[in-house]
Amino acid sequence: MVIYSERLVPGLGLHLALLLLLPLGFGMLAPIDVTWGIVNAIVLYAIGVSWLTLGAPKLVVTSTHFRAGRAEISREYLGEAQVVDIAGRATAIADARAWKVLRAWIPSGIRVVVTDANDPAPYWYVSSRHPEQLAAALRSN
Repeated sequence: MVIYSERLVPGLGLHLALLLLLPLGFGMLAPIDVTWGIVNAIVLYAIGVSWLTLGAPKLVVTSTHFRAGRAEISREYLGEAQVVDIAGRATAIADARAWKVLRAWIPSGIRVVVTDANDPAPYWYVSSRHPEQLAAALRSN
């Protein structure tokens, strides 16, 4: 049973920046044929948007596991989950041993302690637009 789910898609600003692919794609083929330039621009933009949207990592909390991107851990090995704001993010991501799902366009996140002695990561840092809800989902039974 899924308790919490979030996809870390980019915000509107990055999608607007992708509009720069339109003149790039057009300019690649427009000298040969204007129609192919327009088609190329649209296809290039669609690929960029699809890559950012479909390739965005997903956070899922179930009754037994927590998945962040490609990594999954049993909730029995998770300790305290604390919300991290933009001011504390630099400290939270400083440890190279920590597992991170970090997205620059999302300034907040959570830091979850890993209690498994066999796991080399002391904690996970995960970006989230709704860190309070994610932390509450991890705290729930």
